[in-house]
Order: sequence, then C-alpha cells, then structure tokens
Amino acid sequence: MGLRTELGIRPPGRSPAGRAIRWTAGTTPGAWVLARTLRHLDRATLALTRGRITVSDGLAGVPSVFLTTTGARTGQPRTTQLVAVPFGDDDLAVIGSNFGHRSKHPGWVHNLAADPHCTAGYGERRAPVVAREVTGAEAEQVWASGRAVYRGFATYPAMAGERQIRVFVLEPAAR
Repeated sequence: MGLRTELGIRPPGRSPAGRAIRWTAGTTPGAWVLARTLRHLDRATLALTRGRITVSDGLAGVPSVFLTTTGARTGQPRTTQLVAVPFGDDDLAVIGSNFGHRSKHPGWVHNLAADPHCTAGYGERRAPVVAREVTGAEAEQVWASGRAVYRGFATYPAMAGERQIRVFVLEPAAR
C-alpha cells in the first residue's frame, strides 16, 4: 500500500469553481494573495469542519497534505500545509515552491534538509515518512504530476527567479 492510499488522499476535484481558483492561484497576483491568506482560511475551515476539509481540498479541489517537520534551529515540531503531488503508482511528493514569487526557500525545506524524518497527515490519518530530495528526470516527473494537479506549478519556476525550487518524494518510514 502506498502513501496516498494509506492517508486516503482523493484525486483532485473538477468543479468549475475549483478550476477558477486554481487558475487564479497560478497568477502572480493570485499567488501573492494566497501566500498571505490561505493558511488563515484553511485554519478557519478546519475548525468549522472538525479537521475534515481545507479550502484547498474542498473548494479548490487541490489535495493537500500536512507535513510536520522538526525545526532545524529550534528542534520543535513545525506543521505546514502543502499540495500533495501524486507521484508514481501510489506515492506522494511535495514541491518547495513558496508560491513561486519568493526569493527564499520555505522553512520546511530547510527543516527537511536538517532532518528528513517527518509526518504526513491528511484528515485524521497520519503516517511517518522520510523525505528524499529528487533532481533531474525524477524531479521533472514530479513537476509534470504537479502541473496536472495545480496550474501554479507551471508558472512558479519562472516566478521564483534565480532560486532553484526543491522537490521531495515522501517515502514511508520503516516502522
């Protein structure tokens, strides 16, 4: 059983509203707004739905995963919501795009570089995973899958400028 099945992640939605939101999020102004508001909207939606639905999942139709890493400097658990990119037969990957427009890597990327052991969560399910950074052809496969799920991944590399966006495949940790 792969990580997508273990967590119960559903395929992306196809509603007209979801398509409009995904299109808007892939633009520079849309990415700017979402980078500043999405986590707050998701926090409220999660509270209202008792942890079952996020704005990304429910309205936009983009599956998301909650990744809990260990802070590289603090050693404290840090949880962030990321687009769950289907990869391979039943695996997941995450892309450190930081909504494309930012010149720095997101904090969770630094945390994974310091300690790749983390937890992936979706709804009420959690699974220990190890993040493996990928490059080259394998990273391009993740990017292709990501673009199929979320339009923003097609525009973010150009928006990121000189920054090389890092890509990680999440593999189940030995239990």
